[in-house]
Amino acid sequence: MHKLSLVDARPRSLIGRISPKSWRKIGTMTGVLAVGLALFFLVGGSRPLTPARIQEDVLAMGSLGFLGFLAASAARPLLVVVSGSLFSVAAGLVWGMWAGTVIALGGTLLSALLVFGLARRLGTSAVRDLAGARYPNLEAIARDRGFAFVFVATLGFVLPADLVIAVASVTGMRVRTVLAASALGTLPGTLLMTAIGASVIQPSPLLWWLGGAAVLALTVVAAILAKGWFPRRTAA
Repeated sequence: MHKLSLVDARPRSLIGRISPKSWRKIGTMTGVLAVGLALFFLVGGSRPLTPARIQEDVLAMGSLGFLGFLAASAARPLLVVVSGSLFSVAAGLVWGMWAGTVIALGGTLLSALLVFGLARRLGTSAVRDLAGARYPNLEAIARDRGFAFVFVATLGFVLPADLVIAVASVTGMRVRTVLAASALGTLPGTLLMTAIGASVIQPSPLLWWLGGAAVLALTVVAAILAKGWFPRRTAA
């Protein structure tokens, strides 16, 4: 008998499961990002790159900047290593705390919808291969307490949120249930990150400290909920 842990303690095994094709895609996207940054600096001329300039340039793009942000945020799961928190900070920087929260939350839900659709399209075998030894435990919890599982996964950094959403998808959970749980779980952290992003224009060290403490608190709460709601299961 051995216990199946929700959190994989072997990051190297996760990296090893990434196929050469996936590494090529990551390399391609990294190259595109590098080219985009280079063009940004070249076109910008001698103007210094400051938070105020970034805000001004994105707002000057109007709806194109808004739609571009949503598209990039929705595609975030494909980038593998990019945290959704970065998009929330960026939204706060550009659109302010309240509008930024709404926009960042919209992008987060679009990314959850993408993960849900891809998992449903690729099927259980692909998600099982990605989850590895954790899959039986994740599947059982998703079937028993699906809404709570997605909520806790998106609340803090205890569970792999994208993977939990993928498992929820292939276990038959409805898309509206996943989106509702994701919105509820993501909202506190999104609000905190957009507040931090908004404070970049007018720096507030106290807000940064409070934001960091709040993120830690959310993670602790998520860990406590996960331990209480989703006890580890044993497998032969």
